[in-house]
Amino acid sequence: MTALSTLVVLAALLAVPLAWLGRGNRGIALVALLAALVLAWISPLSAVWVVGLGALLPPAMRLAERQGLQSWLAAAAAVLVLAVFAYAQLAPGIVWIGGAFFTLRQLHVIAEWWMGRIAAPSVAAHLRYQLFLPAMFVGPVHRLPAFERQCARRRWDLADFLAGAERVLIGAFSAEFVGNVVVANLRAHLAFRLSHADPFLLDWALSATDWVLLFFNFAGMTAIALGIALMMGIRLEENFNQPWRAKDLLDFWSRWHMSLTEWCRDYVYRPVMALTRSTLAGLAAAMLAIGLWHEISFYYVGWSIWQSLGVVLSRTILPPLAAPIPAGLRRVLAPLAILAWLALARPVINLLIGMAG
Repeated sequence: MTALSTLVVLAALLAVPLAWLGRGNRGIALVALLAALVLAWISPLSAVWVVGLGALLPPAMRLAERQGLQSWLAAAAAVLVLAVFAYAQLAPGIVWIGGAFFTLRQLHVIAEWWMGRIAAPSVAAHLRYQLFLPAMFVGPVHRLPAFERQCARRRWDLADFLAGAERVLIGAFSAEFVGNVVVANLRAHLAFRLSHADPFLLDWALSATDWVLLFFNFAGMTAIALGIALMMGIRLEENFNQPWRAKDLLDFWSRWHMSLTEWCRDYVYRPVMALTRSTLAGLAAAMLAIGLWHEISFYYVGWSIWQSLGVVLSRTILPPLAAPIPAGLRRVLAPLAILAWLALARPVINLLIGMAG
């Protein structure tokens, strides 16, 4: 873990006893207060944005309801949130901690309120949700209604507390030892062994190793967040469901970073598909949203096109080709084929960018 992620984890662990100083919402309000202080220390600009919008949006929603301006406010708020997200990514020198995650949480609240699925939250409820410390920096992108229900119903449970602590330890082992020691050393060894290989093949091999490293790091950090949340009496949404056991690329993306892919399914894929009557348009839009969420760049535009192409191929061309292969062998080959396709994105896109330049 980096120094920053270690600091955040320690702060979240410190927040566990705070969460139990009061039942229900009271303890989580103390966690939110600590989160605001930590965020202000690390990134004052992020703190001003999260706390400011978190406090101003609920009364603006209620005012819009009285004036019949829900659609206007929802559109303006969504544009503002996306514009700030884009500016923070593109402007040099801005430290924007957790911005990708709280952007999606803000858009979730705006969209659900506009569609009439939730009432405008209170300022306190909205701040508790946006400033839930374990999930602020690494996710998952949890949903407000489920979070509020759990906050209100929290009760001390020793079994859940111990299960959460166990998950924190497993997550730390995954991220720190397996990822940052074992896989990182294997990557360095691979880079040395292939230093004289074709640059395209070297980039492909290292990209594959980076996907494995990303899995252990990200899944490990997410497990820490979920474990600390469970120690506070909150069961957040899962983010990974054995992605390397997927049978094809679409199945992989339904198991990888699930809170993000489910967010894109609900707020990008389905609206675009309903508007265009095209699953391909919905898929391309969702993949583009996932790519640009990571980084606003031409590289990630190409990355989203590559992943969309992979999903289409895995559902059209590959099934007839794979049919003669025994089922047991297909289960072994599928994750290798998925990893190969995922890793191939970087050398292919870099090659095309180099040719265009």
